[in-house]
Amino acid sequence: MVTLLVCGFSAFGADSLAVATRHEIRLGGGDMMFETLIWNNQIHKDYSWSTPGATFNEKRNYVYSPHIAAEYAYHLLPWLSLGVMVDFQVTGWKLYSYDSKGREIAVTNENFTNLCILPTVRFNYFRREHVGLYSAISAGIDFNGGSEVDGFGRHVQLGLAADLRFIGVTLGNRHWWGYAELGGIYALRNKNCMYLMNSEIFRVGASYKF
Repeated sequence: MVTLLVCGFSAFGADSLAVATRHEIRLGGGDMMFETLIWNNQIHKDYSWSTPGATFNEKRNYVYSPHIAAEYAYHLLPWLSLGVMVDFQVTGWKLYSYDSKGREIAVTNENFTNLCILPTVRFNYFRREHVGLYSAISAGIDFNGGSEVDGFGRHVQLGLAADLRFIGVTLGNRHWWGYAELGGIYALRNKNCMYLMNSEIFRVGASYKF
């Protein structure tokens, strides 16, 4: 990342523009493309604690909301901004429960939510009057909740979360800007429990600088 910044400053003279507006409010949305491709019907054994009398459960018909992201950023230097981002997403599915003879005994609607709170550092390595390029890194916590419970009956779990934006482009004028980013958001409780993985590959939105 340091090399990227140095190259950006040398090639484009990013520090030649003074910070005219230090505050920025962003609102955007992102995809669930990766999850849609890899999460299909899933069979889980020994879920009797979830559905009494069930030998196994099967998750089907996944439905994903888009990510919704809101961010505040303070432009500390022409090439550096600090802020905090909040990202929210919901995943739902139908849970089919079967007894030992394979007979369906229950069908329920289930869901989980992910609310990530992420302090963010953004590196603005190319800046012109109406266009900019940047990369960003965020790390914080994830509140995983919803109707789904774990083996201890808990609905909400805390995990670690990170968001990496490999490249972003922003276009606009003095106050109003649009942006598009390429990266991924991740959240996990431990090495065996991943809440988000390579999620929100694309994020687009609008921002207001003042």
